[in-house]
Amino acid sequence: MALKTLLVRGMDVPTLKKYILGKANRGDTVLIEYEPTYPVEEFSWGFLIPALLDRDGVVVADFFGVGDLLFRNYIRRVSGREYSRTIELMRKIKVVKIGPGSASYGGVVEEITPSYEPHALLKNYHTIISRMSRLPSKPEYFVTFGLGHYIHFGGDDAIRSLITAVSTIPMEDWVGIHFINEGVMRREHLAMMEEISSMVFHVSGNGLKVKKEGGSIDQGGG
Repeated sequence: MALKTLLVRGMDVPTLKKYILGKANRGDTVLIEYEPTYPVEEFSWGFLIPALLDRDGVVVADFFGVGDLLFRNYIRRVSGREYSRTIELMRKIKVVKIGPGSASYGGVVEEITPSYEPHALLKNYHTIISRMSRLPSKPEYFVTFGLGHYIHFGGDDAIRSLITAVSTIPMEDWVGIHFINEGVMRREHLAMMEEISSMVFHVSGNGLKVKKEGGSIDQGGG
């Protein structure tokens, strides 16, 4: 698909897959940052999530319906066989809704009321992990949309509660992939997220920039 080739200008699709799919192990946290004017739905829904679904199960945690809005933006731009294939593929996704908003893709397995208080967030976090553990087919990938919005709305309380949750109950059985709109994040909050992440990428119309990687990568060649 020409669109997918355009998205990774400067880095071919096999190499991109090797970075995001080949290097990420269970327990890793991967940040994918983007600017608010970049059509991240083309990269997320058009490329990455289908690639993840081809490998293993995916759970999407959707804060305030941000993932759903991005999915709708993407699906309006495809047609014919690509549309049918996308709809059929997205039915495999399990969705955790966090806050208001719709989920027009996948099947909702849990609904959570967002909280910015450490104890309440820890309880919600434990609920999500327990629900994922009980799924008939254990997923490998845990993808979030709108996490930056959650931190923006909650400020210092949100980032403090989030760090408390992930340090108390590490997510060792899944690869966490978090799409972060850097435009809604305070600089110091984004820095905290980058610090505790295994890998950090910035995606734009120029391709994928590696800001932090978990180790060396064999890109082939001599």
